[in-house]
Amino acid sequence: MTTLVETLHEPPLRIRYMPGRSERLVVSFAGVGSIPHEEPPAEFFRLASTNGENHVLFISDQSRSWMNAPGIADLTAQTVRQTAAAIGAARVVAIGNSMGGSAALILAALMPLDGVLAIVPQYSVHPRIMPDEPRWERFREQITDWPFATVPEPAGLNCPLTVLHGATAGELIHADRFGQAPNMMHFIFPGLGHGLARKLRGAGYLEPIVTNAILGRPRRVRLSVRTAGGMNRHRFDRTRNTHSSRRH
Repeated sequence: MTTLVETLHEPPLRIRYMPGRSERLVVSFAGVGSIPHEEPPAEFFRLASTNGENHVLFISDQSRSWMNAPGIADLTAQTVRQTAAAIGAARVVAIGNSMGGSAALILAALMPLDGVLAIVPQYSVHPRIMPDEPRWERFREQITDWPFATVPEPAGLNCPLTVLHGATAGELIHADRFGQAPNMMHFIFPGLGHGLARKLRGAGYLEPIVTNAILGRPRRVRLSVRTAGGMNRHRFDRTRNTHSSRRH
């Protein structure tokens, strides 16, 4: 069993490191988790490492601040830079689910990355920006400063982005706000909602998507997404009256 090395623990931020064999570093951001009073568990534990090939940093924010807690963004970026330098990383990729997906996109605005995979990320949880978003209220109301009130515009990020969203109403209010850019592949999964990653994992579709995103193989990512039932956002928008759902 692989032991995680405590790299940084300055509450609410905790960063743990899993060594690998390659020159790739994967930064895996935790989501909100299912137990509010406990630290969010490490996300994509097995998939991020690709069976021990990749070095991995697991990032958890116990305050669930969407990178808005004081100093958390700078500390995260600093630790990623230091780790990348220490292992001689030739490729650094950030991945995350839900809040973790938003954090992965924000990290790309703070430092150079070679890729981002964001699964069901929130565009924003700021109450004035997203007044129709009813989820995570207990965490959102604790955020007092908003340096990252929204995720950054994709066109302003100098790396390839892969963003996956479900097609329920609760997901589309975020997906629709994402700008479009040549460096972003944005896919929508009809019939699926915020539990997209869990559903894909259960059906055996998540691993090839994550692995190919980490390796920087966009054609294989597209093929894996299509096999899993996802479609390009442009195509979805043309047919959304058929595919969208009012389920949350």
